Amino acid sequence: IAMLISFSIIRGFKTEIKNKVVGFNGHLQIANYSNIADAFSTDPIVYPRDDVESIKSIKNVISVAPIIEKPAILHENDLIEGIVFKGINKEYPTDFFNENLVKGRLPNLDTTLTEVCISENLAKKYNLDLDSAVRVYFFKEGQYTPRGRKLKVVGIYNTGLQDYDNHYILGNIKIPQQLDGWGDTLVGAYEIFLSNIDIIDFLKPIILQKLDYDVQLIDVREKESRFFSWLEMLNSNVIVIYILMTIVAFINIIGILLILILEKIKFIGLMKTLGMTTKKLSSVFLWLTMRYIMYSLLIGNIITIAIIIIQNLWHIIPLNETMYYMSYVPMQLNIDYFIIANLAIIILGLLGIIIPRIVIRQISPSEAVIAE
Repeated sequence: IAMLISFSIIRGFKTEIKNKVVGFNGHLQIANYSNIADAFSTDPIVYPRDDVESIKSIKNVISVAPIIEKPAILHENDLIEGIVFKGINKEYPTDFFNENLVKGRLPNLDTTLTEVCISENLAKKYNLDLDSAVRVYFFKEGQYTPRGRKLKVVGIYNTGLQDYDNHYILGNIKIPQQLDGWGDTLVGAYEIFLSNIDIIDFLKPIILQKLDYDVQLIDVREKESRFFSWLEMLNSNVIVIYILMTIVAFINIIGILLILILEKIKFIGLMKTLGMTTKKLSSVFLWLTMRYIMYSLLIGNIITIAIIIIQNLWHIIPLNETMYYMSYVPMQLNIDYFIIANLAIIILGLLGIIIPRIVIRQISPSEAVIAE
């Protein structure tokens, strides 16, 4: 149970963090080379582009959407905060933000340029709620005086990823387009969303072949290496946990066999007197041990699956969201880990008969009967 639960928690934690980082950035991003040293959209890209449109037909590419990210200042209730305004259009997949909405809705991208969605952190800090008016000041390259826009809060989200929640607001891409004088034909970058983060390495060369040479393809794992490097460190923890639990399981199995032998010492002596070999006696105790192991695995698997289902449905085990980027302990059972863990216990049971077999060999029939 402990082994499967540990694997499920670590896998669930890694999956949740990856999904949140990807939700803000996409799996891949197409940007100008001049934007390498700048995290924001300073050098625009033509929209639409034929090479980018061709990427949409690649299998496992869910969407390719234009975005503009601009630094801005949120000024309200005598408070000033540096933020990032993320402009999107109707092509942008909003599932991630919809899933993390606390109140309201996402901005209407068809009819208005004044609606924004802010994080719950910013809403609490600035004492804002739905329909609150906020003033956001934008900067334009080459100009020292920011230009203000009065915007309306129509949605409040909370992803738990504080690095983003504390700064990102979501709005219509036309707002920064108008401020920078780009019009409808220029955007800051394109975000590519794939069906799975594990296929990035497979799809990157395919996508690169379709792109023109004037743009670069940025991997989210490189762009946000601080998160992914941290998650990679968890893999070493998994190995340590697996080794320790394997050792403990092996010791427990040997202990079970030794207890069975001590309880049946008279039986062993009698069987040896009747001519049963050590090999046959060992096979009897191995069968008994495997019966206990299989029964324990059945009960353990049922309890583990029940715990994972209950936790994922009702989140009964909480977490400090500020520290762990989520409000509950996530659990995700991987079928490969599930099978490997069960097979490992069975193999350990087969190996565990070695030491008890030595003990059985040393037992004298006459001494066993007298000892009993």
